[in-house]
Amino acid sequence: MGKPKFWTYENKLTVIFFFLIGFVFFDRLAINYLFPMISVDLGLNYTQLGLLGAALALTWSVAGPLGGFISDKVNNKRAMLAIFVFAFSVISLLHGLAQSFAMLFVLRLLMGIVEGPLIPQTQSILAMESSERRRGFNLGFTMNTSNALFGSILAPVAIVALATNFDWHMAFYLTIIPGIILSLVILNAVKNPDPAKYHTMHATKSTEKIKVKDILKLRNIWLSIIVFSLVMTVLMAFQIFGPTYLVQAKGLSDTTMSFVMAAFGVGYALFGFLIPMLSERTGRKSASLVSGLLLILVPLTVVFVDSVPLMMVLLFIGAAGSGVIGMSMSVIPVESVPLQYSGLAVGLTIGIGEFFGGFLNPMVNGALADMYGIHTPLLVATGAGVLALLFSLFFKETAPAKVDSKEVPSTPEQEVTSSI
Repeated sequence: MGKPKFWTYENKLTVIFFFLIGFVFFDRLAINYLFPMISVDLGLNYTQLGLLGAALALTWSVAGPLGGFISDKVNNKRAMLAIFVFAFSVISLLHGLAQSFAMLFVLRLLMGIVEGPLIPQTQSILAMESSERRRGFNLGFTMNTSNALFGSILAPVAIVALATNFDWHMAFYLTIIPGIILSLVILNAVKNPDPAKYHTMHATKSTEKIKVKDILKLRNIWLSIIVFSLVMTVLMAFQIFGPTYLVQAKGLSDTTMSFVMAAFGVGYALFGFLIPMLSERTGRKSASLVSGLLLILVPLTVVFVDSVPLMMVLLFIGAAGSGVIGMSMSVIPVESVPLQYSGLAVGLTIGIGEFFGGFLNPMVNGALADMYGIHTPLLVATGAGVLALLFSLFFKETAPAKVDSKEVPSTPEQEVTSSI
């Protein structure tokens, strides 16, 4: 037998979804890095900054579970993905035409609607097409590393550079190009998954229908929702308020700020796949605990460290918190239910987590920042990080290497019984 080919469909799909999810977060986070410029141009305050982050998270929180549910039912998943990618690219371009807070707010609402379904769709498809030994790596690599590379490294550096050399409007206009390319690649290279794989990837075939309330009864699912909501509070405080805090409170230039934020992104890119990969052997729970502890470093560093080099080093280390984000967002939910319901499980986790951590959190924190100072959201994030660590202690292990196959339940009802 010859050596197995590298360019298998599993690897091809992982690469495509890596760029797809990365582009989603590039578009989502771009406005945060441009806000110091947009706020001067349009006269916006911290409350409005929080509302822009909250608007996208609100519609994302609804579209995520709905998209996950639809993804589990729709046969032509490929076309659905391509349409949503093209749609959010057009909406991103329209940000460049905004001349008021109201227009930006409406565009953020629309972007959440079309971006929300993409994560549960891609993670569900990839879970079905991944070999068991690669599932944790594939999900972590596409979810965390791409998020970091595009959203936290390329976005601050490229977007700020474009806005500095041209203006913030032009930075948004150019986002249509990768969107068109990705839509065409998806239509040509992604296959609609074989429904038979739903059952062959589990030891026992499940034929019973499942309800949302059954999913929510599972210990790992509601724990994932709580932990993801809390880590989203940390991440959103850093990504939404961090750039403006560094420029307006710490006095850094826009360019220096972009490199400080990118230091976190470099760590996110590295640990985003390294921790899920290591968790295949160490277990999902232990990986979540270690990374959750390091995540607390992020908001504390921004507030209390003044040295730019030291700040960059500590943010790089704190980016290991990407492990608990990825575990609670997709890896643990996917492994806690029969795979035919993985889209719904991930969608519920992201949707509810986005509502609390992505919608309510920045909206409240924006008002707190106007009342008590721009540092306040980062202190709130520190408390949220501590709570996320405590709740992670109660996860039930799901790593295949740590769990005997006969312990995997055949129905959601059996899982409910075993996890209470």
